[in-house]
Amino acid sequence: MQVKSHTYRTMVTLRYTVILVAFYCSLCVLKNTRATSVVKLPKGFVTCERDDPEINTCIQQAIQIAVPNLVKGVPSLGLIPIDPLIIPQLDINQGSSNGPLDIKLNFKDLYIHNIGSIKITSMKSNINNYTFNLKADFNEPLILEGMYSIQGKVIILPIKGEGRSNLTLASLKVSINIIGKPVTRIGEDYMELESLDLKFSTSRLYIQLDNLFNGDKLLGNNMNMFMNQNWREILKEVQPAFESALGKAFQSVTRQFFHKVPYNKIFK
Repeated sequence: MQVKSHTYRTMVTLRYTVILVAFYCSLCVLKNTRATSVVKLPKGFVTCERDDPEINTCIQQAIQIAVPNLVKGVPSLGLIPIDPLIIPQLDINQGSSNGPLDIKLNFKDLYIHNIGSIKITSMKSNINNYTFNLKADFNEPLILEGMYSIQGKVIILPIKGEGRSNLTLASLKVSINIIGKPVTRIGEDYMELESLDLKFSTSRLYIQLDNLFNGDKLLGNNMNMFMNQNWREILKEVQPAFESALGKAFQSVTRQFFHKVPYNKIFK
């Protein structure tokens, strides 16, 4: 009986040992699998050296070189094409007894064209603090096309309608401030995006809203003419909403990029 008991305990011990070894090996395989799944910068993207005294110039050039790839989308990074950039919905409720606008303006399926014409003009960064500021011009007008609905008052005139819209921003200039923070995943350091703030200026806003006043062409044409004559006052009121929408769109692309690629693969 003692021999049988000893044999039984030995078999149980061996069984648990095999199970533990198998479990350990599975962890090693999982670890190696995760380690090899770290995404590297795809072809067409340039890395910059942290100690480079011209690091800002390097980043500026790297972003410019990457633009064509970003425009087409980068499947390995989970980045979809961004020209046109699509904003599913944008709501502007601008009401003020003293302001020029008292409107409810809604856009759906807003397509923004010519993002790919961006030209980076300056870059300031602090790599160790995960902060970036870039300025850029667009070589082509930024065109926003989509469906709209509007109701309210513009300056002194009532306005109402729904249909297709076209807003064109000429000679657009943007300033983008990016703030991130370090995070560690699977033994790799990444940057997690905390905020992205976008501001823009333009030399001219062109406005075309089709089917105003239930398709009354005379009233619609006169209202479009009136809005284009007073574009500065109108833009001043709606610009924060457009900046927020554009900022969120660029934020999505930036967050996905830094989430996929380790920070030391971008800045060595």
